[in-house]
Amino acid sequence: MDSGRKTRVIVGALLGLLFVGIVALGSIFRTVVFTVAAVIAVYEMSNMIYKKTEKNIFAAPAYVFAALCFPIASFPAALAARMSAATAIMLLGALCLMLIAAERVFNKLRTTEESIYSAFMLIYPMSLFGMLALIMPADGLTSPKNVGLLLVFICPLMGDMLAYYIGSSMGKRKLCPEISPHKTVEGCYGSFLGGLLGGFACFLLQFIWGLRLPILPMLLVGIICGGVGQIGDLFASVIKRWAGAKDYGNIFPGHGGVIDRLDSVLMCAPVALCYIWLSMLG
Repeated sequence: MDSGRKTRVIVGALLGLLFVGIVALGSIFRTVVFTVAAVIAVYEMSNMIYKKTEKNIFAAPAYVFAALCFPIASFPAALAARMSAATAIMLLGALCLMLIAAERVFNKLRTTEESIYSAFMLIYPMSLFGMLALIMPADGLTSPKNVGLLLVFICPLMGDMLAYYIGSSMGKRKLCPEISPHKTVEGCYGSFLGGLLGGFACFLLQFIWGLRLPILPMLLVGIICGGVGQIGDLFASVIKRWAGAKDYGNIFPGHGGVIDRLDSVLMCAPVALCYIWLSMLG
């Protein structure tokens, strides 16, 4: 095994252990890890915009959102008397957008284009981090959020794995060559299969928490995440191509940056959140 692939495997294994810690070590650990990841993602996206435009955009509102959305979602007891965590996160996003608007009005050196880029970061990736924050379970063991946390990570990541192996061994027809020249239609089918297997794995893992949620909705979510995860991966690649960059960062050697690792996961967060909501209704 060459040194580059060895590094990639080692870092991948460490990221796997980090995910186990996120699942097992409780809400404080999850909040810290994902808050750090969200803050780094803001830096990566603002740096990507700078690579393309050479403009130092007003990134402070996105940093504020990144720093606060997971604490708000993880410790909602103080908010419960007045608003839900979802409402609080939506209000936080609106206030950050208002800050961008006010800064544009009163800063004569700020251009409208720069303010649009600043607002874009609240949409991507920050709104998806907000969805991910709402999936974070409390330390209670009987919430469907525990399964939602597994679904949002395992399904797209297994989809990525099978897409890579099937695409590299059997792929012939290009999927989106203008965006990602190595992705194939055969690999796309593998992603749906990987998502399905991920949903089945989550069905089995739910018994760790004593849950008995039905299998068919999890398989359906897995299949959907297998497709949506590909959209997340491709959309992240669109931005990288626009900026002329290979990766969003190099914090994970051989894997790129935070957005490189979470692009498919983030896009699946609304799907998993819908599953959690419908499960709680049931």
